[in-house]
Amino acid sequence: MTTSPTTDLDEDTALRHQLAGQLAAAGHIRTPAVDQALRTVPRHAFAPEVPVHKAYANDIVATRHNDDGRITSSISAPWLQADMLEAARLQPGHRVLEIGSGGYNAALIAELVGPTGHVTTLDIDPAVTDRATRFLAQTGYDRVHAVTADAEHLPTGIVPDGGFDAILVTVDTWDLPWIDALAEGGRLVAPLRLHQYHWAITFTKRDGALHSDEPLIVCGFVPMQGAGAWTANRRTIPGTGVHLSWEDGTPLPVDQLAPALTREPVVAHTHVTVGGQEPFDALTLYLAGALPGFCRLSVDADGENGALNPPPKHWPGAAIVRGTSLARLATERISDGDDGNGLHEFVVHGYGPHGHLAAKEMAEQVLHWQRNHRAALCPRITVHPLAGGDPASTADGAHVFVKQHTRVAIDWPIIPGTAALLTDDGGRYLLHLRSANKPIWRPGQWALLGGNTEKGETCDEAIARELDEEIGLAVPDLTGFVTLDTLDASGAFKDRVRVYHGTLNTPAHEIELQEGIQLRWTRIEEITEMTMDPGTVAVLHAHHKAHQPRGRQDAALPVVEVREPPDHRSRSIVGAHLVLIRDGAVLLGKRHPNSAFAPSAWHLPAGHREDMESAVTCMVREAEEETGLRITEGDVSLVHVLDLLDPGSTIPRIGLFFAPSRWEGEPLVREPECCTEWRFWPLDALPEPTVEYTRVALDAISRGSLYAPMGWS
Repeated sequence: MTTSPTTDLDEDTALRHQLAGQLAAAGHIRTPAVDQALRTVPRHAFAPEVPVHKAYANDIVATRHNDDGRITSSISAPWLQADMLEAARLQPGHRVLEIGSGGYNAALIAELVGPTGHVTTLDIDPAVTDRATRFLAQTGYDRVHAVTADAEHLPTGIVPDGGFDAILVTVDTWDLPWIDALAEGGRLVAPLRLHQYHWAITFTKRDGALHSDEPLIVCGFVPMQGAGAWTANRRTIPGTGVHLSWEDGTPLPVDQLAPALTREPVVAHTHVTVGGQEPFDALTLYLAGALPGFCRLSVDADGENGALNPPPKHWPGAAIVRGTSLARLATERISDGDDGNGLHEFVVHGYGPHGHLAAKEMAEQVLHWQRNHRAALCPRITVHPLAGGDPASTADGAHVFVKQHTRVAIDWPIIPGTAALLTDDGGRYLLHLRSANKPIWRPGQWALLGGNTEKGETCDEAIARELDEEIGLAVPDLTGFVTLDTLDASGAFKDRVRVYHGTLNTPAHEIELQEGIQLRWTRIEEITEMTMDPGTVAVLHAHHKAHQPRGRQDAALPVVEVREPPDHRSRSIVGAHLVLIRDGAVLLGKRHPNSAFAPSAWHLPAGHREDMESAVTCMVREAEEETGLRITEGDVSLVHVLDLLDPGSTIPRIGLFFAPSRWEGEPLVREPECCTEWRFWPLDALPEPTVEYTRVALDAISRGSLYAPMGWS
């Protein structure tokens, strides 16, 4: 692409050429047509309020504010305008609608579609359209048609026969109600809001739906006004200065979360890292679709709360609510990084009695994204109009956002990791021992060389890079061998690896290992004596049995599935029970008639121990959640252990019964969906019906017996 010289030009022309050159060098301008448009249209003429040099800065120019000072109209940043114009693929003769006016961008569009095209620019604010009309006429673009209207419902007669060839939206929009106004095969570029995140997304209309086909661009625009204005559905946790927003989901109660922020959070480490200047908007979009109850968390700078490491003001954090607990994504700086901007680890902070479980749930999704989706250039987004405009007419689900007019579905491509199955002429396999003292995949196990694909890489490029990084060697005859799919113990997909085969005849001691502990050439009969990754075992056996041991060139590789083995060690479900006795009477609750367990029967306050929770902590937590009673762990003692096997069950239960020496409060019905009332009953006159094992345990406690088996033959 050629650039015009900037010498011997007036100031505004020189600045205009300079700006276009910068945008081209940065990759925002990619075609001669867009380059010529940006060199031609006088940007400063649409921004007379600012000096000429600011008009040609690569930044927005605010042109209108509301009463509280917020920007309601602006000229967008040139880099973003160039990206969106390139994505729209405008051609001479195209009919184009711009939603969100200002004049300058409409003039650029007019340059691209030429005198045979037609441009309509629309805005809800008459002051904006009046201004645009005036400046367009002054600069010679009076053929642009400016319309004052609410874009939610386009005026009658504005849409040409067959629809617009392109629609560019230059305001922040929560929905896309313009599918019918777009011609089949037409392009729509819009900054779409998904769970309060903003991306400029380019769609092509095919078969009545919108299909994204360009990388998403993180961006910011002034918000849509009128009927299409969005609401953040923001809720404030009382007394904390912490706000949660459900823009694309059902708002959940938050008042019960205040006590959670009075405790130190549990931190779940993911060992997934991000550079200090590296965007991770794709991760937050993935989490928004993968986690029920997802919301955005923001924090008042002067709020009294335990939410450390608050997110930036304009980029609220990712969070989920789980009853009385919540978890949120955060980062911890772990080094300066190669570029000096810092290397950070994604961690999840969990708050409240179940915070550790919520944190673990979110951390597992971060790991799933890392293993399977991080290397993808972008997800694929499909937008369908809702039947009759009724959100209830389509089912919701993972990675699906149902809006007022449309259903937005996001498909995350699986990008396989890579591994190298290296053999020598003697039929041995090169394996490496992974460190047992690092937070890595398969620590302390023998595995194949390889690793994750990085963003934008092909698998072929990734395996070559990984071998260079791990052993400093190139293997020229690498060919695809199998695709390895790992499933969890229940059969659910976990991750995918493309396994390459190659030949290497270098002795292990002559290879300089850069990562890991040790290399070893191994025969197939030796692997049973080694602690080895199950996927590696499956691949070695597949290769040993293969008729074509040197690999395959075709893309449709055979699939090897390996399921992580279940743990066959005997496990027991642990339940903790509160035995609160006052004046010879014990506190029992009547189960709800619709309860799945013991409907309408009387039972002690109780619950199951949860992940990383002691039994006594479980009992104290359950007592507060169910009855509102406050008990200190140091004031309780174990009074009975019931070893229970229910009829027909293969999983034993251990019931631990704790009695407090003191407590605070009176019992209240805190979970009416489980229990309808609390009452003290004499130990020698228990009500009917009482849960049978509760009766057995209370009888044993009355006799001073610490242990009782029940249900064992």
